[in-house]
Amino acid sequence: MRYGNHCYYFSVEKKDWNSSLEFCLAEDSHLLMFTDNQEMSLLKNFLRKDYYWIGLRNSSGWRWEDGSALNHSSILSNSLIQKCGTFSEAGLRASSCEVLLPWVCERVRR
Repeated sequence: MRYGNHCYYFSVEKKDWNSSLEFCLAEDSHLLMFTDNQEMSLLKNFLRKDYYWIGLRNSSGWRWEDGSALNHSSILSNSLIQKCGTFSEAGLRASSCEVLLPWVCERVRR
């Protein structure tokens, strides 16, 4: 799917967070990182009922894969072992990184 100057890939298969990250990197992209609430709102329209892996991890605080801090919204977490970020129609949520989920890759359009 294209939006603005980005292309998005919504997987149909399921992998753990690290395998999802490796898939995106192998496709010259990265796990989805939201730059603003408008992008988040738009992409919610394309989701099924599932949770999707995105490029968000809790390593000394919630950070995107580029190292920037999560600052425009909160993430729901029920447990200290939930160190990886997911996204669904309901918003951001933490999960154990070993759970098998679909994922979203993002890259700048060429």
